[in-house]
Amino acid sequence: MFCDIVRHDRSNQIFDSDDDTVAFLDIAPAARGHSLVVPRRHAQDIFDMSAVEYSVAARAVHRVANKLERLLHPEGLTVFQSNRSAGWQDVMHLHFHVVPRFADDSLMRPWTVSAGSAHDLATLTESLREPG
Repeated sequence: MFCDIVRHDRSNQIFDSDDDTVAFLDIAPAARGHSLVVPRRHAQDIFDMSAVEYSVAARAVHRVANKLERLLHPEGLTVFQSNRSAGWQDVMHLHFHVVPRFADDSLMRPWTVSAGSAHDLATLTESLREPG
């Protein structure tokens, strides 16, 4: 689906592009201006691209966020990028959601904020410090 938009853009959806990325409005927007930033090279998810490619895409996200800021003047902005089915990825082509936010929009935080176990946090922190 996204590969076709990247290659052909038959319906003139793309509003921002460079050699590595394209951006277009989500056809099922969570809020007005909800945009998707997609790398031109197909990568299924974050694990299927290099750190350099990911940083190039992140620069495009920043550029799109600034365009939305100038045009829509949102009260906030949410950026998210999901990986694999369990991570809520529904289109298996890496993409970033850039969603302008307003106080009266219908978006809700997808988890309940609660403190984690201090022991679990400390143990995991130590594990993540290990090389590899």
